[in-house]
Amino acid sequence: MTSQPPSSSHRKHRRSRHRSPVGRAVRFLGLDQGRGRVVLLLLAAAVVVIAGAVAVTTPPEVAPGASASPNASPNATTVANASPTARPTASPTLPSVATPTPAVTPTPAPVGIVAKRIRIERLSIDLPIVEGDGIDAPMNKAAHYPDTGWPGGGINIYLYGHAQTGMFLTLWNAQVGDQVLLDLANGTTRTYVVTTVLPRVPWDSMQYVEPTAPERLTLQTSTSYGPTQPRFIVIADPVPAS
Repeated sequence: MTSQPPSSSHRKHRRSRHRSPVGRAVRFLGLDQGRGRVVLLLLAAAVVVIAGAVAVTTPPEVAPGASASPNASPNATTVANASPTARPTASPTLPSVATPTPAVTPTPAPVGIVAKRIRIERLSIDLPIVEGDGIDAPMNKAAHYPDTGWPGGGINIYLYGHAQTGMFLTLWNAQVGDQVLLDLANGTTRTYVVTTVLPRVPWDSMQYVEPTAPERLTLQTSTSYGPTQPRFIVIADPVPAS
C-alpha cells in the first residue's frame, strides 16, 4: 500500500506544533512528545517551589530613613513557613515599675526637756540656745549638738559656741565649782556645776560628744581661728533637785 503524503493541513499542524515553545523544548531535549511534557511539568513545579522559598526567606524592605520597631508584629506568612528554630520569639512587655524610695530611718528625738538659754553668772555668759548642725557655730547664740541629750534625759548634753566677746570667750576662765544654769522650755531651770576643765582637746576627739550615763553637760569653744586647732571643753554635772 502506497503511503500518502500528509495533507497540507496536517503538515501545517506539525509545523505549528514544532514551532511552539513546548515543541521546541521537546525537540531540544531529544524527547518524544509525551515524555517531553512530563519533564517540562516537573521543571515548572521545581521553579515554583524555589521561587516560594526565596520569597519566604527574604526579609521585608525598610523604607529609607525608617527604623524597624522591635515591637512590630512579624509577617504572618514568614512565621508560618519559617522553621521552628528561626521563629522569632516575642519579648513580653513588662509594666513600668517606679523605683522604690529607700526607707529612711528617722533619727530618734533627743530625750529630756529642751533648754532655751544658758547662763553662767561669774563668766558673764547669757545666751539663747538653738539647734545646731554640728559644723557651724551661730553668732550670739549657743548651739545644741545634734542627737545629744537635753536636761532630764540622763545622757550627755553638748553645747558649743564661738570664742568671742559676749559669747563663749570667757569660758576660757572657767573653774571647777562654777554654776551653769539652763532655762528649760517648760519654764523651769536646771543647775549644773563644773567638774572638769580641758583647755586643749584635739579638734577631732569625738569622745566628748558621745552619749554618757549618768547625765552631764559638755560646753565647747575654740582656742584659735584654725579649724584644726584644739578645742576648749568644760564638763559640768547636774545638781540634784532639792
